[in-house]
Amino acid sequence: MSKKEILLLFAAVGFLIIWVLDLRAGLPEGLEPTFWNKIFYHYSWLMFAAGCLFYFQYSKQIRLKKEDEKAKNKPVEKVKDDKKAERDAFLKGKK
Repeated sequence: MSKKEILLLFAAVGFLIIWVLDLRAGLPEGLEPTFWNKIFYHYSWLMFAAGCLFYFQYSKQIRLKKEDEKAKNKPVEKVKDDKKAERDAFLKGKK
């Protein structure tokens, strides 16, 4: 995982914690304390957390795609066979 992905996960968890704490803090005096009023008044913190999670997933997919492309373009190295190289050198010398 890259640093960006780790920071995004920590930010998402942080926003979720803020959302829960903000839910427990209550509503201002003008609003009726119903379940949906509580949820929608503090909705922005939840959306920040969701945005961080979506961007984490997006950056993770981009990173994995780049790693796959890099792995495909990497030349395959042949396994070095020392015995075969010695035999070839020996046979060249005999001829």
